[in-house]
Amino acid sequence: MAVKTIKSVLFSSLVKPFLSQGRRPARVPLAVLLLGAAIAAWGATTPAQADSLTVAQTGAESVLPAAERYLFGQTPQPDQIGQGYVVLERTGDRVYGALYYPSSSFDCFYGQVQGSEVAMTIINSYDQEAYPYSLALAEGPAVATVGSTGESLPFSLDGFYAIDTLSDNDHRMLDQCRAAVTPML
Repeated sequence: MAVKTIKSVLFSSLVKPFLSQGRRPARVPLAVLLLGAAIAAWGATTPAQADSLTVAQTGAESVLPAAERYLFGQTPQPDQIGQGYVVLERTGDRVYGALYYPSSSFDCFYGQVQGSEVAMTIINSYDQEAYPYSLALAEGPAVATVGSTGESLPFSLDGFYAIDTLSDNDHRMLDQCRAAVTPML
């Protein structure tokens, strides 16, 4: 019992403080409303509509953009002790990744870009419990560039700095999180 309490306190002290930057409450009622509307619309389709819907979905899947990996930090320098980081992979509006402090554990998440925020579910690495969170996207034009090409980042997290270079450890965490959250995607 004491071990679980310590793990929960550790999760709270490591993850929750830096997630509160740009945090927005979960919008469960809207999600439930949209789910109900989707179910109602699905039940009302005729066989011909269902066939055209399948064709449209198949075509959309083939044009998904390539996955891109990003690193954001509370400071513009990577691997600073005591600073929080978000490393993520984005494909279209889908994201997954890790929240971490250097030289500490990390927690995986998965989610979706929804308007001006990233709605995510964080998986506590100790007890595997899931927690809903959202991070605000920075407003206005892209605020960072990728490498020497000068290509604009498609989004940036509010209150975090975009960091150009991902370390081998960042890639390792992303690979582990992809394996952990694939069943939920």
